[in-house]
Amino acid sequence: MTALTLREFPACRHERGWCDRCRPEVGLTPSQAAALAASDLVAVTPTLSPGRFALAANKKVGAVTIGDLHVLVEPKVPVDRLLWLMGYVHDPKFWTTHTAALDSHAELIPALAEGFTRATQRAIETGLLCGYRTVEESGAVLRGRLRAGEQMGRRFGLALPVEVRYDEYSADIAENQLLLAATLTLLRMPRIPQRLRARLLGLRRALGEITPPVPGTEQPRWHPTRLNTRYHWALQLAELVLANRSVQQRIGDVTVSGFVVDMWSVYEDFLMTALGEEIAERGGRGARPRRPEPDRFLDHGCTVTIEPDLTWYDAEGRPVSVVDAKYKTAHSGVPTADIYQLVAYCTALGLSHGHLVYAQGETAPATVQVVGADITIVCHAVDLTLPPDRLLASITGLADRIVERTAGPV
Repeated sequence: MTALTLREFPACRHERGWCDRCRPEVGLTPSQAAALAASDLVAVTPTLSPGRFALAANKKVGAVTIGDLHVLVEPKVPVDRLLWLMGYVHDPKFWTTHTAALDSHAELIPALAEGFTRATQRAIETGLLCGYRTVEESGAVLRGRLRAGEQMGRRFGLALPVEVRYDEYSADIAENQLLLAATLTLLRMPRIPQRLRARLLGLRRALGEITPPVPGTEQPRWHPTRLNTRYHWALQLAELVLANRSVQQRIGDVTVSGFVVDMWSVYEDFLMTALGEEIAERGGRGARPRRPEPDRFLDHGCTVTIEPDLTWYDAEGRPVSVVDAKYKTAHSGVPTADIYQLVAYCTALGLSHGHLVYAQGETAPATVQVVGADITIVCHAVDLTLPPDRLLASITGLADRIVERTAGPV
């Protein structure tokens, strides 16, 4: 098998073109090229040589396997830090006090599988968690409560079978169903080491009595309680496995499988979640588009909508600042399109300041004052490679700087 490794945000810099390190060329059939492009892990571009295609990182990380080719895109941040960023969005309080004790030098998929397997084995070593679940079925005897409506609508007055509803104490509950779903997802992923795959198969056997997930249905929901405390870490990692995109599809006669994480989405969700926590501590409210804010428009005719990543509202519900996340590098020259976007947001919301927050770059804030308008755009950068406590402290500092530049009390 041929293995090809790329990195997001390639370290090399070019005045023109690309080098073989950041945009390698591989030989693919048209079907293989189409399947690889459909995975969305990398951009696939035909070259002047027949049957040769150039691959480039696409703001996504993960790995896919297609035929004898395995393509890996490594994240810029350490793997354990990436998993922490992904988990923080789901449960900020839990992940603030828990950091992923994973190998920071391992590949993403094996690291996630190793952490999940270790946590799940520890969770179920004393037996599967049991609880009550509601069962609705047809039976020969009355058990629990009669479902009178279903009995009359389905049986038309017949005494048997009986439509009943009852609570059953069983291991087939949401917590175990989530663990099983994550186990099956990891078993379908490529490049899982054989020793780790054997441990996952052991988990599959241990969860043999659990109802397997039905493709396309909503995953079971769980709530942290005192009774399922020993499951918390395993369930947090299971949600990471299930929340991100597992690629398993067939295009023509070519099968592609893998696991793809949208880095821009991870960064945006983390930043907006962490910043929202800071806003709440200051007595305000951070609102993301359609969560559940009404549409806002740039024009009087209400035809051009605006969707800033985060709008900061004060205690009276007035917008006082707007923030947009950019998963790109901020150098001395800020992209013009980003400035235009924030100017439009500030104009529509009647604000004098807007904030662009980049994933890396110069740490000192840079300002752009708009000619002919009382609008200032401030550009910031956060360092995602910082340890979790320092990274959250930098978000606190970002919130402080936004407050300093906001006119009036926040």
